[in-house]
Amino acid sequence: MVSLIATQGTLFDLETVLDYGQSILNVAQELTKSLIEQRTIPTRTIQAQMNRYFLGTAAEGAWQWKDAYEALEVAQILYLRHLGIKILSQQPQVVVQQLEELTALCPTHTRRSEESVQLQQFSTPLPLAYLVAKSGFIQATDLILEPSAGTGLLAQIAKLHSASLMLNELAPDRSKILRRLFPGTPLFSVNAEQINDYLVGKTQPSVVLMNPPFSASPKINSRNPDATPRHINSALQRLADGGRLVTITANWFSPANPSWRETFVRWQEKARVLLSVGVNGKVYSKHGTQIDTRITVIDKVPADNHRQIPCISETLDLPELLALIQQLPERSPWERSDNCYHFWEF
Repeated sequence: MVSLIATQGTLFDLETVLDYGQSILNVAQELTKSLIEQRTIPTRTIQAQMNRYFLGTAAEGAWQWKDAYEALEVAQILYLRHLGIKILSQQPQVVVQQLEELTALCPTHTRRSEESVQLQQFSTPLPLAYLVAKSGFIQATDLILEPSAGTGLLAQIAKLHSASLMLNELAPDRSKILRRLFPGTPLFSVNAEQINDYLVGKTQPSVVLMNPPFSASPKINSRNPDATPRHINSALQRLADGGRLVTITANWFSPANPSWRETFVRWQEKARVLLSVGVNGKVYSKHGTQIDTRITVIDKVPADNHRQIPCISETLDLPELLALIQQLPERSPWERSDNCYHFWEF
């Protein structure tokens, strides 16, 4: 549906009046002031700023609550930039606590658009994003690929480590936000289930951080559980030899699940699962859901035993997850190759 506004008796398409990405960034900059002052952001404040920068109200069709939540996430990114690299110099337990306190200042996402439901757009909560990035053992020399970048929460954590980025985001509005947040960063807008095909000839990343749709594919209306392994499989193909992939999935996508075990076994011919552990759903409570998820860490180094796959079935809280992540082995040396291209079946 096209939103229209009236100016001096003439109707204009909002897209011709507004720069969506810049408008979201403007709202986020206002909200960031509250985060810097450690003040809770009430819903009415978000509403007022959205009305101001989108030249109208939600009731008038000038914006949706999905847009407001995007602005809220961008505000968290701007707050991280305000803190800078010094946040990473603290003990990891302290960082997790600080990020939990930050998200507690933000209202809960309670309203979802048709697009966000269809594409399963559940962004990564900042405390979990920190643990995912920490699992990657990121260095400043790394090239990070985020195949489903969303509003950039995972990407920003990687950016704090001074790593280079390659981003992909299929949703047009989120791509507009990413262009404003990460100017000069390679940004693609393709279906990440075929990310390797689309990026043929591009430099291969040394680390992939990803939170793909759990069971949704573009142009497929029904639930598609194959979406998860397709996203991971393609990202693994694109990953440089010796690189590391860290993914968030639904908890059901586990080596312990008989439906998916052989998928993991086939991956282990060219890659090694280091960790697969459930995450307590309460970490997502501010994002409007309590779904249990799972973190899986895979190095692109052949496994010694294809069928021996570490897996923790229980869902753990963040402090327990952090303890496990701190025990992960260092990454293998990775080989940069610009033109490596091959297919795997999953």
